[in-house]
Amino acid sequence: MDAAASGDPAHGDHYDEAYYDANGQQGDRPALRLYTRLVARYLKPSSVLDVGCGTGHLLARLAARFPADGYEISPYSAAVARRVSPTSQVWEAPEDLPSGKYDAWTAIHVFEHIPDSAIVELLQQLRRATEPEMRAFVVMPDPAGRASRLHGQAWHALSDPTHINMKSHAQWRAFFEANGLRVEREGSDGLWNFPYSRMPVPLDGLRYGLPMAAQFLTGRMFLRPGTGESSFFVLRWA
Repeated sequence: MDAAASGDPAHGDHYDEAYYDANGQQGDRPALRLYTRLVARYLKPSSVLDVGCGTGHLLARLAARFPADGYEISPYSAAVARRVSPTSQVWEAPEDLPSGKYDAWTAIHVFEHIPDSAIVELLQQLRRATEPEMRAFVVMPDPAGRASRLHGQAWHALSDPTHINMKSHAQWRAFFEANGLRVEREGSDGLWNFPYSRMPVPLDGLRYGLPMAAQFLTGRMFLRPGTGESSFFVLRWA
C-alpha cells in the first residue's frame, strides 16, 4: 500500500506510480525473499491473503508457493499487481473479501500508513475472511529500534509523509492484543540500511549487518525486537 506526494495517505489514489518510483519499491527486492520464507515457515498457509499488496511482487512470490490473493486500495497498484501475479485475485474493497477463505494473511509495511480506527475496521473484515486458526505475518518500521537510534533524524522511515501511524514495537504489541490478536512470535529484520557509522560501507556492513545476513540466509526469525529497522510479528486470533 503506497503513495504520491500530496493528498490523504489513507486514500488509494495517493499510492501511484510516482510514489513507488520515489521510494524504490516499484519492482522486486531481496527482502521479499525473506518474507516469503518466513511465511512458509511460520504461517504454513494453504491459502494466503497479502493485505496492502502494492504492485504485487511479494504476492507473486507467495503465489509461486501457495494459493495467494491480494487486497489493495490503490487502483494503480491493484492493476499492476494483477499483471505481476496473474494467478491471484486482487480485491480493492475489504467488504468484497470472501468469507472464511484464507488461513493466513500478511501486511508488510502497511499499517504505518493507516490510522488506528481504519486498522480496527480492517481487522474485523480480515476476521470474517479468514479461518479461526489463521496466522498472520506483519511488518512495520520501529521508531524505537536500533536503526532509528543510530540514524537519528536521518532515519529513512521518517522521510515518508504517508507514515502516519509510527508506533514502537511495544505499542504495536499492545494494539494487537487489544484488538483481538495474540502475538505468537516477534522479532526484527536487523540492520541493513548502511552506513550506520562513519566507517566505509564494507566495514560498516561487517560491524552491523552480520546478524541480519544470518537471519536472511537461514530464513528464520531470531533477531530480537528493537534490534533493527522494523518490527516483525506472527499473530493469531485471540
